[in-house]
This record gives sequence, C-alpha cells and structure tokens, in this order.
Amino acid sequence: MVVLLLVGCFEDSRDSIVFEKLEVSQNEAVPEFTLLSREEMDNTKMRFTKVVIEDVGEQAARLSVADSFSGLNDHFSSGLVDVIDNEGNKYRAIYIGEYYEENFGAENEYEKEVLELYRSREKAKEDDLPYIEFKEID
Repeated sequence: MVVLLLVGCFEDSRDSIVFEKLEVSQNEAVPEFTLLSREEMDNTKMRFTKVVIEDVGEQAARLSVADSFSGLNDHFSSGLVDVIDNEGNKYRAIYIGEYYEENFGAENEYEKEVLELYRSREKAKEDDLPYIEFKEID
C-alpha cells in the first residue's frame, strides 16, 4: 500500500528544463503526431526527427518538440526536429546538450546545422546548456 502511494507521487518524468526553454507547460497536452522520419547519426550522438502534428500553430509545435527532446540528453548529445502542423506551417528546433562535442566530420545538412549553431554559441556560458533554438522555416 505504501508503494502505491509513492508511485502516485512521482512527478512527470519529462525533462522540465526542455519545456521551460521552449516556453511551454508540461501540463499542456502534447498534440497527436505522425512520425515521418527518425534517424540516428554520428554514432548515435545525434537524432533527427520529422513529424506532422494534428494541431496548428507555433505553440503546438513547441509542445511537440519539447516532448521529442525530453530525455534526449540521456542518449544523444544533440538533436534536430522538424515539425509540420496541420496547415502546412513548418518549424525546426535544434537541441545542443551538455555533452555535445564538436563534430568535425559533419556530413549531412542536419549535422552541419547543429555544428554551425554550436560554433556560433561557443562563447556562451556552459550553464546555458542544454541550448534549444526554435524557429519557423520555409
């Protein structure tokens, strides 16, 4: 009986820092999505994901990204998510975790984009990690 009470008290296991940096609440419902693509690159140090969400707008896309990036740092040092909403709007988010190492052998556009962002932020404080950039794309 005590175990059941303790299990009921655990917080949501999703990364709160990821939701905070994307300026969304963990209490909001994550939109339903269809996974279009998922790749692991650079010896599983980076993950690329592309999804279509059923909802519309930046807030819904941010929630989808937060859910995707939650726990990412446990397995990957960086990530890139492309989100297409129900009206065809496109968003991209890049995640650089605290264990990211400069990838001198970046081969594809996703690895290169993460590397470029990393290099542009090199002078940023380490305590700013994980760093997440979110933007609308064409």
